[in-house]
Amino acid sequence: MATYIVRELQNPQSKREGIAISADSLTAAKRKATRSQMFLGTCLAIEATNGVVLSRKIDGKWEDCWN
Repeated sequence: MATYIVRELQNPQSKREGIAISADSLTAAKRKATRSQMFLGTCLAIEATNGVVLSRKIDGKWEDCWN
């Protein structure tokens, strides 16, 4: 299992403390993040433990961020 950091943001440029989750894959981490989303209309970001953004959910759609 890998560890991911999930952040729920007001907009994609916001910064906020995240929570660490364990998941088998990025897809599983996306499912967990979506289920834990508290507010309607916020953005979700999934990061690796080193701070690299792996994926963002904006307007209900996940966008992978491959740098």
